[in-house]
Amino acid sequence: MLSNRTKANPPLGPRLSRTTLDSPLRLLLTFFLAALTSPAQAQTSPPSFEVTNYTIDAELFPSTHILSAKARIDFVPNSDLTVMRFELHSALRVKKATDSAGQALSFSQESLNVQFNFVNPQVAGKPSRINVEWGGSLASADGSPVEGLKLAYVSTEGSYLFYSARWFPVNAYGINRFSATLHISVPLDTTVIASGKPSAPVRSSAGVTYAFEYDQKSFPGTIIAGKYAVLPSTAEGASIALYLKPGHENFAGPYGDTAAKILSFFSNEFGPLPSGQLALVEIDDNTVGGYAAPGVVALASRGFSNPVNYGLLAHEISHQWWRCLVSPASADDAFLDEGLATYSAALYVNEAAGQAMFEDTMQKIEVSALTHESEASISQASHLHEYTPEYDSIVFKKGAMVFHMLRWVIGDNAFLKTLRDMTQQYAWKSISTAGFEKLAEKASGQDLRFFFAQWVDSTGVPQFKKSWAVYRTQKGYQVVGKVQQDLDIFRMPVEVRVYVEGRKPVTQRVEMVGTTSDFTVNTVTKPMKVVIDPASRLLKFDDDTRIQVEMARGDQLVQEQAYLEAIKQYQAVLEINKNSSLAHYRLGEVYLKLHNFNAAMEEFRAALGGDLQPRWVDVWSHLSIGKVFDLTGQRDRALNEYQKALQTNDNTQGALDLANKYTQKAYSEDAGQGPTTASK
Repeated sequence: MLSNRTKANPPLGPRLSRTTLDSPLRLLLTFFLAALTSPAQAQTSPPSFEVTNYTIDAELFPSTHILSAKARIDFVPNSDLTVMRFELHSALRVKKATDSAGQALSFSQESLNVQFNFVNPQVAGKPSRINVEWGGSLASADGSPVEGLKLAYVSTEGSYLFYSARWFPVNAYGINRFSATLHISVPLDTTVIASGKPSAPVRSSAGVTYAFEYDQKSFPGTIIAGKYAVLPSTAEGASIALYLKPGHENFAGPYGDTAAKILSFFSNEFGPLPSGQLALVEIDDNTVGGYAAPGVVALASRGFSNPVNYGLLAHEISHQWWRCLVSPASADDAFLDEGLATYSAALYVNEAAGQAMFEDTMQKIEVSALTHESEASISQASHLHEYTPEYDSIVFKKGAMVFHMLRWVIGDNAFLKTLRDMTQQYAWKSISTAGFEKLAEKASGQDLRFFFAQWVDSTGVPQFKKSWAVYRTQKGYQVVGKVQQDLDIFRMPVEVRVYVEGRKPVTQRVEMVGTTSDFTVNTVTKPMKVVIDPASRLLKFDDDTRIQVEMARGDQLVQEQAYLEAIKQYQAVLEINKNSSLAHYRLGEVYLKLHNFNAAMEEFRAALGGDLQPRWVDVWSHLSIGKVFDLTGQRDRALNEYQKALQTNDNTQGALDLANKYTQKAYSEDAGQGPTTASK
């Protein structure tokens, strides 16, 4: 349910960013860059016990960053127990533990793991409980379950305790569904947001205590607290409350309206909103870009923009269904959470911006899916590390492509019926991939083992080749051709689109089994070209896609600050297409970061002499050359480049604004290098 890594890298030029895009439509594409999100579950074997309910009393001391908490943890052993193991944020320490009879339990704590030892074994199947007290300082990312990523924070500027932070003892993370009652004490001027039915706050001279009860089995352990302006909004079948930081109240209208539209769309497609209410909360920029808990969606301040970043918003809202209502049965089923959330957001792109933008979005997702596709199959997600490019590529992006391809195979009606059946039959439960496969087979009336064996259980994607000839007929033209690829077990419908003179393209669905299939397409006017899978319905390699994948790998290396490896990656792209302006530009960015000014200048000049795709390379190359001249003390030459940048009249990611700024005052690295960036 997380949707952005927070390690900030120095900006390297115009890539897609959540806050500085040049058009509303491009903002829609950012949801799939919401990078490495959600908690995957490290545990694949059945847990030795199941937590059924938490009753947590917690107090936040923002001025000292301290959390102090205690909990009654109700559980049912799956086998006789003498030991219980939980995960707990490493910055927090257990102080005391007792069993249901009040007898002290011995315990040990190492890193993320906490172990409690029983004197009297807990009997399999017999409900029991333990009581635990713990606390500590949550002032930074130290001790986080994900290194460098701040998932729990207590501060006067705002506090957040995400379930993924394991700020309370967690069993079978992301798998063990539970109910919860939460009592959260905070200073008097603080508002608390959490999952569940709230009770009236109880105030005293020392502070205020908020209470929430969540009686369904889900993952309700997220707390957000701070000083908020609370603004209501409405949606059909649901109520929305926006919690915005003072001064940001202007976002309430557009974000409330957009959230209502998204809820209406998803409710129509998947079924009613599980909780009937949604809190949309602003959190600070030093954590994840987005997070979802039952009835709660949190966005970092950078996620609030004009126009509305509704790709990101749709992704997070979809988690009310995919995870909160229905969750994966194991780590290896994780694509049923994040893959489906990614595809759900793409479906909303189609609803909001139309088919062309949807196809463009899916093509972007396809490229990201291919960057690490060979690392592991989707069904081996437990072997991947969360919050890595590999996990994002395979679970999020390839997972989204699996749903996209399944829809292509079984049709829209059967696909949507599968999702609705999933929310009805597995409400407040978990589902395995095998269970989902059965739902899809029942909805479609097809045996789909071939599909799941190929796309979920296996690695490898087809690389299509085509050959075709045109013949004149009495009624026009006939295109006769052959589609080939190299995967023996391949079985999928493949779309062939023939572009013709003066008319709309003609498409045909070819049922391809094995390595070769023939096609025949009749047209009225002269055929100009043949494209295989033009709408990106299939995960595949072709020449254009391969270049984009290699570029994406280079961009990931830059984000990781592995600059020398990134240089090699971009140079590999130039071996495929020496005229790639984008590859030259990216090399120039890296060399500029390394202060290799001569090499940077050569690459920016080469970018201007290349194919100038995408078009923004023109303005940003001139802007970057101007930076090099400023950094090397050649102000007159820098001004000349800034003027050339202005003459392009292309303000992609604020390029013209920066050109004007640097015209007035010379660029310096201390002033920053432009807009925050993300891989394009």
